[in-house]
Amino acid sequence: MVVIDAHTHFAEKGKGSPPNTPEELVAAMDKLRIDAMITTPPYSSISFDRTYDDANTFIYEAMKKYPDRIFGYVRVNPHLRKNAIESAEKFMKMGFLGVKFHPRNEAVAANDPVLVFPVMEKVEKLGGCVLFHTGQPDTYGFAQPTLCGDVADSFPSVPIIIGHMGKGLFDDAILVAKWFDNIILETSFRTTHNIEKAVKIIGPERVVYGSDFYMGGPFGPEIEMMKVKLADISKREKEMILGDNINRILKMGVTSHFEED
Repeated sequence: MVVIDAHTHFAEKGKGSPPNTPEELVAAMDKLRIDAMITTPPYSSISFDRTYDDANTFIYEAMKKYPDRIFGYVRVNPHLRKNAIESAEKFMKMGFLGVKFHPRNEAVAANDPVLVFPVMEKVEKLGGCVLFHTGQPDTYGFAQPTLCGDVADSFPSVPIIIGHMGKGLFDDAILVAKWFDNIILETSFRTTHNIEKAVKIIGPERVVYGSDFYMGGPFGPEIEMMKVKLADISKREKEMILGDNINRILKMGVTSHFEED
């Protein structure tokens, strides 16, 4: 079975929680029996690296060292407009799978036609995906999962990953995924019941395992994985969610690094 964590964070020492080196990250994956992680910088653009260029470069260097284990989403600052578009293009051409937006931290609505859609156009052209942080209607509702429906409708060929399955707004996330076939639900911080409901309503093919590592703590990946394993769904559906789906959708080509128990 292939296990891929579709939502993690990674940065060098002093700019993110451990692990802070590629070797430490891979060691953590080995301990957790995770074949690959898709990762992105953890902090907000109002901090020391407003463009995320240094943080994205750090992840790129890790990807070069472990190309079959570490994959990346580009973080961009939508408010920098031209830089955001250029960064998305630069790093996706260097092998990143897509772009991560954090509407709450960036104070920009997920469906902003001026700040977000031009980046989406670049992602669409390059054949990548987009991961949106979503959650409660805080900060003027920038991160509400329903806004991702507008993005999915405007860019039907781009896989749109709804991070955290909307958190407390999981029903909205599931409903939007029912409406748009290019929306994928990521499981971090959700319950087994939420996962079961998502599978029942939209099917297992567009639900993917994520942990928000390291933001969910050192045991986050194990806890989030256990929720999938304990869900009242079939063994095959669990395998799809834990790795097969994201592997197929993003054409990652990841194979299992561990013997079956």
